[in-house]
Amino acid sequence: MAQKLKLKVLTLITKLSDRDTYKIASTELEKIAGSLDSTTLPTFLSCILSTDANDKPLVRKQCLHLLSTLPALYSNSLSNSLPKILSYITRRLRDPDSSVIRSQCLTAITSLASNITKLPFSTAFLKQLSESVFTEQELNAQIGSALCLAAAIDAAPDPEPGRLGKVLVPRLERLVRSEGYKARFAGLVVVGSVIGVGGVSGIGGGIGGLVKCLVGFLSSEDWNSRKAAAEALRKLAVVERDGVAEFKSECLKVFENRRFDKVKATREVMNETIEAWKQVPDVSEEASPPPRSLASSREDASDKRHWSGSKNSCAAGSEATQMGKKSVLAIRTTPPDGSLAATARKRGPLKSTDKKTSLAMYGKVDQKKLMDWKVEISVPNSISSTAGGENDRNEKNANVSERRFAKPETKRALFSKNSDEKTLKFGGFKSGSRVAPCYEESPQSTAVASTGTENQHSNHKEPEDLSLIRNQLVQIERQQSSLLDLLQVCSTD
Repeated sequence: MAQKLKLKVLTLITKLSDRDTYKIASTELEKIAGSLDSTTLPTFLSCILSTDANDKPLVRKQCLHLLSTLPALYSNSLSNSLPKILSYITRRLRDPDSSVIRSQCLTAITSLASNITKLPFSTAFLKQLSESVFTEQELNAQIGSALCLAAAIDAAPDPEPGRLGKVLVPRLERLVRSEGYKARFAGLVVVGSVIGVGGVSGIGGGIGGLVKCLVGFLSSEDWNSRKAAAEALRKLAVVERDGVAEFKSECLKVFENRRFDKVKATREVMNETIEAWKQVPDVSEEASPPPRSLASSREDASDKRHWSGSKNSCAAGSEATQMGKKSVLAIRTTPPDGSLAATARKRGPLKSTDKKTSLAMYGKVDQKKLMDWKVEISVPNSISSTAGGENDRNEKNANVSERRFAKPETKRALFSKNSDEKTLKFGGFKSGSRVAPCYEESPQSTAVASTGTENQHSNHKEPEDLSLIRNQLVQIERQQSSLLDLLQVCSTD
């Protein structure tokens, strides 16, 4: 029985190549296809799949038509033969005249994907068709395989959209951007199909890269690519309505510039895309506050804490001059000689016309620095100290404010006159104290050196404190003289 059926089917397929017998042979084959059972179905399929590129286009077209009618009749009974059927279709896509039979291939894939539901989509269709998409080198084969995959995704009841978004979309983005891939519009059609079934919902932040890729193809020279990109963007606005709200304003500007395409089909799709994106909700300002505001508020709070801490330290220093239980030394120092020399070397040789100006400028800066660098000793308030009178505190705070904003000449005179008295009055350093630069002109650069232990042996350390202060003053004078020598060398060179 099977042998007799095989002989009859092969004879009818041969008659398909002749236009005179084509009608009769095609009608007879459709009758046989409707009367098959589980035993004769494999035999009939083997005869249909035996045709190749040497047969005439009429023969191959009719065989593909039969493959599109069988799934509607036998559905899951073709599950075991599905790999062979898909392999046959992909071979037909490689035929030299595959563009002639491409529509029949798409119809067959659509019928197979919509009726064969026994196997998972990724196992039955995705693996084999996607391999063809990423490996074909010939233009017609690339176009046909990509369109067949898109047709299978659109027709399948459950195309596993989550898997499509994670596995297929990133590879498709790289493929359409590749210079070696010629069928870019067909790849964009596949991307649109994945978007249409909700495949990009699970890729999260990858939507931004996908939108950028699709918008870039709106300026392509190929009108098919422009149309496919616009169609994919339309589906994206419909399916991922809330997920693309942040891209609405920028995309609409691009769409408005591209709406008057010279090709009518592309122009119509672009207008539909614009209407779809207008339905996307705007980004809520409350839901997405500027990220800078949080950082700036933190910086402002930090500055306030630092500023208030500096004020409290200065006030405490004025109130605790009579207690003498805790001390803090804040010595204003000069920049290291190495940094000054490096800066001077980086400036390079000066021109003859600029030597006098530069020397005068450095002389002024040097005089200002000599007056600004000074040594100050402040003592914070002790924890166990008793509170003095309110009037005394106000007077002392006023004195501190006046000293803070006094001219450098006044500060220098006061320092040179009373430095020994202040040092003897305040006593020595406590163990654990540290020296830090204190710039009164800039609140950001103010530093307060705090100590953690009480001063119990101040009287024994007075000579050491005096020698330390003298050493600091000698170091300042040496550094200033080194700066003057360096400026003279630069001016003479």
